Amino acid sequence: MHPTQFSKTNSNEKIRHLPLVGIFISFLMVTGVCVLGLWNDLSNRRSLILASEISNLESHVERTLVRIQGDLREGRTLEDFSEPNVVPWLVEHWFRMIESQPNRIYAAIEDPSGSIRSCGGNFDLRKNKQLVRKQVYGFPMYVQNVSYEVTPDTVLAIEVGLPIEYQDQRIGTYRTAIPMKWVEEQIKSSERSRWSVWLAVLLAMSLIVATTAFFVFRLGIHSRDLEVALKHSETRRLADLNKLVVSMAHELRNPLNSIRLNLFSSEKIIRGESPMDQKEALVMIHESVGEIERVNELIGHLLGFVKTDESQETWLNLDSEIQSLLQFLKPTHEHHAVEVDYSHEGKLAIGKVSRKYLRQILINLLQNARQAMAGTGQIRIHLRSDPQTITVSVEDSGPGVPLNLFEKIFEPFYSTQPDGAGLGLAVVRNLIEASGGSVSCQRSELLGGLKFTLRFMAKPTSVEVVKTEG
Repeated sequence: MHPTQFSKTNSNEKIRHLPLVGIFISFLMVTGVCVLGLWNDLSNRRSLILASEISNLESHVERTLVRIQGDLREGRTLEDFSEPNVVPWLVEHWFRMIESQPNRIYAAIEDPSGSIRSCGGNFDLRKNKQLVRKQVYGFPMYVQNVSYEVTPDTVLAIEVGLPIEYQDQRIGTYRTAIPMKWVEEQIKSSERSRWSVWLAVLLAMSLIVATTAFFVFRLGIHSRDLEVALKHSETRRLADLNKLVVSMAHELRNPLNSIRLNLFSSEKIIRGESPMDQKEALVMIHESVGEIERVNELIGHLLGFVKTDESQETWLNLDSEIQSLLQFLKPTHEHHAVEVDYSHEGKLAIGKVSRKYLRQILINLLQNARQAMAGTGQIRIHLRSDPQTITVSVEDSGPGVPLNLFEKIFEPFYSTQPDGAGLGLAVVRNLIEASGGSVSCQRSELLGGLKFTLRFMAKPTSVEVVKTEG
């Protein structure tokens, strides 16, 4: 391989792998974003849950203080909230809000000296003299961490204590607490749910990236296959062109050699150097004219095969055009004792094909059928019009060809006739495909020879039609 080609191939391979590298980097970025988002979410989640639980404690304390201070204004004293004569509503309140709740440890009322006057809940502050209180960072002074001994463990809690005021004097403190274990359980439960959410996000993003990578990979494979197909197509096109040039040279050489020999003989006759009489000279001239016509026909077929004019695509009334063409070819068919039967099924048949193309297509098919029969025979033409497709079938009573040659007969320079150029049917397919139609070949069940089926695009509404000139 040439060094330049090798370098170009490596460059193409690198370019082809760039999307996969980009997708891999995108996947790493998505994973990093999800990890950072999860870490930040969990950190904020802990603070939010702690703040929410402390807010609930504050709300409980404030509601209870409002009622206690209301009783004090009505004439009650701190003694009414001291054991054993605690007011009934407070006992019932502590039972509902403290003792019956898993997220409460105790509630207590203490005097200004710090002595406990009454206590409710599952823990008696009066029996524990080892309480250690520390302020919770980021919260007011009345929010504190509390630790106390419950044999054999140390219990941690969060406590909120607000003053009981009467006539602008502090006469005591109301305290309540929740276990830190409860708060940690709420934090872990929330973290598990956030883990599930972020894992779902990561899975969804990974699925998107994986799907994108799969389609990019498939696109790369299709692109590579397309490149290979294009290379094969180019190689095949060059081979066909080479075959075309060689076959054309062979087809032209024979008639040109005959014309050259006839001209050489004619020169000798004119100089008086040949004993050939005038009758023989006329035969040579007629043969030369015939060979020139053969060359002209061959070139015409070749031009029809290799070149089509898109400007020839028009909408044509196929029924009237076929009838006009058959009327024109009637003397030729009668001369060769060929019976032509034409029928039309359906409504007005307006198809997408130019008059020039249609005439050349039908003339080539009719000529091919006439040459195949080599004598008397039958040709049947049937036109069928549908809303979307116009179908023209041409059948003959000739010998036909084997089934394996139905596609091969459309190839350039392939002919079943010894003196055939092999371009007639190639021109037919070339012209009909240039008009947006198609052609196929099969055996004629009606006449026994070949049946060619032509399909043209039918005319949509509001399309101008080219009129056939008589």
